[in-house]
Amino acid sequence: MKVDSAATVDQLLDQAEKRLEKRKVEFPDASALWLLAHALGVDDPDDLDERGDETVRPDVTRNFWGLVDRREENEPYQYIIGVTDFRDELMEIQHGVFLPRFQSEELCDEIEEWVEERAVSRDNWRIADLGAGCGALGVSLAMGPIQPSQVVCVDIDPLALDLIRRNARRHGVADRVQPMAGDWLSAFRPEPCFDIICAVPPYLNPGDEEFLTEESLQWEPLETFFGEPSGDELVKQLLDEAALRLRPGGLIAIQVDDEQIPDLEDYVNEDPDHPLEIKWILEDDDGEEDAILAVHA
Repeated sequence: MKVDSAATVDQLLDQAEKRLEKRKVEFPDASALWLLAHALGVDDPDDLDERGDETVRPDVTRNFWGLVDRREENEPYQYIIGVTDFRDELMEIQHGVFLPRFQSEELCDEIEEWVEERAVSRDNWRIADLGAGCGALGVSLAMGPIQPSQVVCVDIDPLALDLIRRNARRHGVADRVQPMAGDWLSAFRPEPCFDIICAVPPYLNPGDEEFLTEESLQWEPLETFFGEPSGDELVKQLLDEAALRLRPGGLIAIQVDDEQIPDLEDYVNEDPDHPLEIKWILEDDDGEEDAILAVHA
């Protein structure tokens, strides 16, 4: 496709969006916007709203179309530009590490709302972010109104642990965010030590590949989607382990598949000996249930 080397910001965005739509790429408008902002060295793509008539230099235009070429191959634009937008803050990201979703932003909102409604002293609160990836949840919670004394971001992947360190430094919470190599909660003694535990585990079961987009299958690490030995068993394991490590009144917030929720409610709420009680079930914007919040008695 021939492009105008003296195109304006608006013209480039329009051309790129049409190219990406033709290739059936996810979020073509957002992709074009973030890629052009990156090519222009702009952190906030909303800044381009006031620059629509600005002519873009030929070298920047060539760089931009190179980025669009990569996006046409379904490479997530967050990997291309090296950052992802999470609760209006930029978190560094790279290939090989799971991309945080909007549902996780809503999970953080619910956690902070739960804390606010409790209206209790939060001195020395500790949070565990399990399977933390780039640390988006843990870093965001450390930055927010909870003001925990410590957030332990647990991941088994050295790439993820490095990103957690970088994101904690980037947002000024390195003194409170501790990356930890580990397999979920196994590194902690089975005794009350956390006030909040959050997790976005690999909750899918073998054979659930049909629920993933081509983009995720091609570019994201599959082990972050599929639990071992199954997603169902892993989620129950995490609930059991969390029950032993939450302080009285503590919260676990965990993203799951909507079809898992009835069984999880039976597993926890119908067992009189289980220390947890599932209190809230979250829904996404489409009305699909996608997370549970359980409280330790």
